[in-house]
Amino acid sequence: MRLRIDGCDVSMDLSAGPTFGAVLAGAGRKVASEGRVVSRIVADGREISTRFEREMADRPAGEIDTVEITTTTPDVLFREALDGAVDLSLAIRRDAVSILASLRAGDPAAAGPRYAACIESLGTFFQLAGAVFNAIGTGVFPLAVRPGSARELPTPPDATSGILQRLLRTQKANDWNAVADILEKEILPNIDGWSAFFKALQEIGAE
Repeated sequence: MRLRIDGCDVSMDLSAGPTFGAVLAGAGRKVASEGRVVSRIVADGREISTRFEREMADRPAGEIDTVEITTTTPDVLFREALDGAVDLSLAIRRDAVSILASLRAGDPAAAGPRYAACIESLGTFFQLAGAVFNAIGTGVFPLAVRPGSARELPTPPDATSGILQRLLRTQKANDWNAVADILEKEILPNIDGWSAFFKALQEIGAE
């Protein structure tokens, strides 16, 4: 397997074992030692998502021809994550409001295609939201309030975990009134809370 980081060939670290996951772990350590973070992984021309990375972790490194890793700085990645989270939250809100209108009108069929896309987006958003918040807490993302500043770090919404599961359970039971209630009373307030959280972080970073 050929490993390239930011366009340069790099010798592979196989000390943890000759697997795809071990190679990525070694590359991650190298990148971190230089004060950078991994922003994109492409294996044999295919971009690797977090889920696919986990699925490929035990695959022998010899089965993969080339892995291209692109890096960036924590600050740039943080700004990109915040911008993406705000944009996604607004898109989900628009879809949820449209779906809710169809369900309240007693027309779940009209909500069907948009609902399926919204569920997928919600899953992505909640993963992104959790990752950003955890990265702040662990210091991966460089956000801090200056000493003496009146501004404090905002608090993210509570009770995010489980909302999507409840929504899927009510959908599976074909209880569309309950689906509408969860969208209106849980999903929309939670999305609004996360959107406000991310916008507040953007304002802090812009100071």
